[in-house]
Amino acid sequence: MDADNFSIRQQLSRLIPHSFWSILLIVTGCVVVSTLLVFGRLHSEFASEAMRSTQTFKTQIDRLNSLLVLVLDAETSVRGYLLTDLNQAYLQPYESSERTIQGLLAAINGDFPEGSTDRSEFEMLIGLIDAKRQVLAKAVQEGRVTSVIPTGQSGMGKIYMDEIRGSITRLRERLEERNQHLVMETAKRLNDTQQTITILALGALGLIIALFAVQQRQAVLRARIAELLAHENDVLESTVVQRTQELSDLASYLTDAREAEKGRLAREMHDELGALLTAAKMDTSWLLRSLGKDISPDIQTRFRRLIDTIGSGITLKRRIIDDLRPPLLQGLGLVEALRAMTDDLGSEYSIKLKLPEQDIHCPEQQGLALFRIAQEAVTNIRKYAKARQLELGLEAGGGEIHLWIVDDGCGFDTTSPKLNRHGLAGMKHRVQMFGGRFTMASSPGSGTRIDARMPLLSAPPPPESIHHEPVA
Repeated sequence: MDADNFSIRQQLSRLIPHSFWSILLIVTGCVVVSTLLVFGRLHSEFASEAMRSTQTFKTQIDRLNSLLVLVLDAETSVRGYLLTDLNQAYLQPYESSERTIQGLLAAINGDFPEGSTDRSEFEMLIGLIDAKRQVLAKAVQEGRVTSVIPTGQSGMGKIYMDEIRGSITRLRERLEERNQHLVMETAKRLNDTQQTITILALGALGLIIALFAVQQRQAVLRARIAELLAHENDVLESTVVQRTQELSDLASYLTDAREAEKGRLAREMHDELGALLTAAKMDTSWLLRSLGKDISPDIQTRFRRLIDTIGSGITLKRRIIDDLRPPLLQGLGLVEALRAMTDDLGSEYSIKLKLPEQDIHCPEQQGLALFRIAQEAVTNIRKYAKARQLELGLEAGGGEIHLWIVDDGCGFDTTSPKLNRHGLAGMKHRVQMFGGRFTMASSPGSGTRIDARMPLLSAPPPPESIHHEPVA
């Protein structure tokens, strides 16, 4: 037992550190998963930001390309107008571009705000476009090229156009360069975030594996502890059953010894004391008759009083013998013994008997146990119940004998710790000696009912066949 207790304590001491590690792993896992979620959110935001930035740069580049196309369309339209002898149909792209260029320049102005590195280049582009538009407008107004271009040289329109194309190309290249730099920076951040997420994911996986291992170890320890506790419970239960059996056997032995002692006392009182009292009464009566009338009346009165006292002693002796060993139980059986027991109660209670007409044949020891149960119940009723009605019943059937006692007294709380249970314990034990069931129902103000059921035996049970069952 001590070794098992030591083993359980040892297993528990080993389980506590594992519980601590489980909590630590769970907390660490929560932190890792939370960090993983944060980095996942950052990864998503970086990707979204990169996509938005790339789209913004693409839009800015598209505006510059659209501006260049509009200027080229305007120049081509004016050139066609002049080459076709002022055909108005060719001026439509020019007029359309004139309406669109101003709004497009306003949109591009937002792409290069004041203080930005490309602001000066953009302002120069605006100046070139205004100069180009003035040249085109003057050519349309006059219907001819306004300046003579020397052979081998370029006109101002071409110079402006080349400058506009170069300026737009420079702005576009700078935008593409910044876009490329942003893409590379974002890719680096995304790669770092991805590596961090991978490390965190591997850490979380490792924590899960470690937690699983700790949980498995805890499960093994718990199973071992449960096994040890079950073994200890079995040992304790076996010990309790053994001790209960020993105590029950001892109680049975004491009950049988008490009944045997009562029987011995009854025989001694009947044989010895009874003979002495009877002889004393007879001798006293002989002395009274022998003295005749020669003695005084006082002496005669005292002799008669002595004879009556001896007679009362004989009557008391018979009543004590009847209590120690009911003679009717041995002579006429259990039913008549119960009937005779209640005859003396007719002046105190309204008695209702439910006894069979014929005696129930059962072993003397079993009949004595049932009689003692009824006797103890009646004694308790007379002492505590304050009852007016009493019912006593006995029946046999189906291999079982059933005794019950019911009263309409004050009742009591069966769970009260102040209840004197010695008499009840004796009744229960007498029933248990024969493998029976003892039940009692009572509550304050509702009377009491006692039921004793036991197998009807055909012969006295040998000591080794006595069963001990729990009381209902």
